[in-house]
Amino acid sequence: MTSYRDILYRDYSSAFGEQKTYDDATQHAQYEASYDGLPSRKDAAITDLGCGKGEWLGWLQAKGYSNLTGVDLSPSDLGFARQQRPSGIWIEQNVIDFLEAHPASFDLLHAKDIVEHFTMDEFLRFLTAAKQALKPGGELWLLTFNAQSPLASATRYGDLTHELGLTPGSMAQGMRACGFTRIFVQGRHYCSTSRSGKMRRLLGKVIYRFARLMLKVRHGTVGTSCEIDFLCAEPDLFGRGIIA
Repeated sequence: MTSYRDILYRDYSSAFGEQKTYDDATQHAQYEASYDGLPSRKDAAITDLGCGKGEWLGWLQAKGYSNLTGVDLSPSDLGFARQQRPSGIWIEQNVIDFLEAHPASFDLLHAKDIVEHFTMDEFLRFLTAAKQALKPGGELWLLTFNAQSPLASATRYGDLTHELGLTPGSMAQGMRACGFTRIFVQGRHYCSTSRSGKMRRLLGKVIYRFARLMLKVRHGTVGTSCEIDFLCAEPDLFGRGIIA
């Protein structure tokens, strides 16, 4: 019997039409604003899990990183990535199976907009496999939508393949349970430098500050931490899990 994943992942980006267009300049600007703390070594073993068309690895390649691998289930997206970046390693495989087959192999694992596609069991298996696939001192980076942000349901139900929503607390809970020794979770709200982007940023500051106040009314201080922002209301979460 054909599953929904067989149908929807077969040509994932194309099924979204213009919502999943490829634009290096736009994507790279978002990465510059969203990520810091990249490995100092340019030969660090870095893998992008759910790499899509290879935008994130292309950004790293432009920065001089060379030991790059992309893993994805979409043949069409990987075909595009191979065509655009023939020097990269592109693997068509379930990301959990890939991780379980490569223990202690990577310095950095990156997973953007992928964990929301997992069931709960898959998410915990993914975290466990990622922890085991990292070298000592390695890091897992997760970027996903923030389930406690206003209008989070628009993202949760905006894609038929979404299964899971995470808050800062539940993301940290999962990482901790699966063996990560240091955990950082913070909110992200990327806006471009265009006029409309600047307006979105300004309005966002007001909206997400009010939403933060509402969360505080509901939960109190929730064990304030400089590493985990339990009350963040920005639309995206960026989590880092580090192993000893």
